[in-house]
Amino acid sequence: MTHIQPGRVFVACNPRDSIRIRIEQYKPGDMRALVADAATGGRRRLMLVSGLHASPTTNAGVRRRSGYAPEEGETGAPAASPQVHEPTQEEPDWFEGMPGRRFRVALPPRLTLLNANQRPHHYRRAEITRVLRRAAWAASRGVPHLERVHIVGVLHPDDRQRRDPANWYPSFKACIDGLVDQGVLDDDDHTRVVGPDMRIGHVVKGARLVLHIRDLTPADIAAGLRK
Repeated sequence: MTHIQPGRVFVACNPRDSIRIRIEQYKPGDMRALVADAATGGRRRLMLVSGLHASPTTNAGVRRRSGYAPEEGETGAPAASPQVHEPTQEEPDWFEGMPGRRFRVALPPRLTLLNANQRPHHYRRAEITRVLRRAAWAASRGVPHLERVHIVGVLHPDDRQRRDPANWYPSFKACIDGLVDQGVLDDDDHTRVVGPDMRIGHVVKGARLVLHIRDLTPADIAAGLRK
């Protein structure tokens, strides 16, 4: 079972299921692997390795309807810590011409998001908020403590339909709370955070949220930059 490696993320083979799990512990020859939710690290449990497939399709090329397979592009290597970020050609420079260090905090795709136009039951809303907050906490582990920041929150949708990114403010708010939990920010009040300014990014399979963070310079603060 060489495809089962600690740190590797697996996704449900059934396209109607959005569950993502991460391998926590496994030794070759074991009948079970210790897994946890990929986004939060919670719900640690043992899973039979017979349900952890090397591919989402069978040898005959038929799509599997049960079990889990490695996430596309997943190598099993530990995720790199977020570092000072330089924009790519596909990703615009959201802080073009502005000074200060930049950091990128990308949540995993396929998370359930909160939209201001939706009215989920409060228990369901609390659970989605908890998962997003925990995911942002995990994704921001390599970001240093910052005194004051400017945040651009980018929604990467899974199709090209028109959207109002401001409707996803509840999701971005949960993510920023995750930055506070991680210790990146002391708080998310107006004296420490400018934004989040919400934007639409390029299409990503499964959709995802990305926080682009700019460390505000003393000159920014002296100029009285406001939301």
